[in-house]
Amino acid sequence: MAKPRPRVKLPKSVSVGVPFTVRTRITHPMHTGLRLGRDGKRIPRRIISRFVVRYNGEETLSVDLERAVSADPYFSFEMAVQESGEMEFEWMEDDGSTYRLSRRVQVKS
Repeated sequence: MAKPRPRVKLPKSVSVGVPFTVRTRITHPMHTGLRLGRDGKRIPRRIISRFVVRYNGEETLSVDLERAVSADPYFSFEMAVQESGEMEFEWMEDDGSTYRLSRRVQVKS
């Protein structure tokens, strides 16, 4: 399987206090541990179990996921900020693997 690939889409710049849309997606198969492979053996469970967003180090969103979530989980949410800063995204697999991505949010002056 290919390595999971996180992606994030943000506006190039935002206005102080005005909500903007954040879109995220991670390419991931989300194996539930219930399916059988071609060899008849169970495919081991491998899911993204937690998604966390931080802005300037402060947690702003966290989501706990279960095996019913589809492959390639996609999240879209609204957010407003008061100052420019770093937005950090973290996807955690139930086996302990973690995938991180960060993007700069620029507030218009």
